[in-house]
Amino acid sequence: MIETFKTLKNNDLIRVSLTDALISKREKLLSVGRRTHSKKYNVEKLTLHQLNKDGSVCRHSCKYYFYYRPESNFLSLAMSNMACSFTSIEKLETV
Repeated sequence: MIETFKTLKNNDLIRVSLTDALISKREKLLSVGRRTHSKKYNVEKLTLHQLNKDGSVCRHSCKYYFYYRPESNFLSLAMSNMACSFTSIEKLETV
């Protein structure tokens, strides 16, 4: 999954299988947003936006974030400020 994370670019579409505290297991279609890197904490953050029913990006709804920590080679997912666990990432296409 880390290899897929490293190849993601802005406006790519991905399908993430995740488990959260609200709805349990589900799959989400997300659009890749901006990628940032913190030099102080050595963490790379990737912002993900939800999609509307017509396929357009919904910029005002809850955002998802991937956090990658290179020193421990650890990838994690968060729904806004709440942690989620995920099982797979699938890159679909570019918008």
